[in-house]
Amino acid sequence: MSGWRDLIPAPLAAPETRERRAARFRVIAGCAILAMMILFFGPLRALVGSLALALVVAVGTYVGIQGWLWVQEKNAADDAWLFRDSDDAA
Repeated sequence: MSGWRDLIPAPLAAPETRERRAARFRVIAGCAILAMMILFFGPLRALVGSLALALVVAVGTYVGIQGWLWVQEKNAADDAWLFRDSDDAA
């Protein structure tokens, strides 16, 4: 019986372009900034006052939009890469 790795074409992901790498870094950096803002919300609020909540919401929105765009692009690139030799390309 063959292993599950024999059933999957390799590599599993499309080569990462500069644009996709930059988008991935934006998502990771945005998540890190959002986590730090939430972790240190008290000092942030003391520093900028009532603007702190708006900043957290803005960064959260940015991360959500960037993450969604990156996932869409990544899935499309991976599908194109995996089905490049197939006639079943969607």
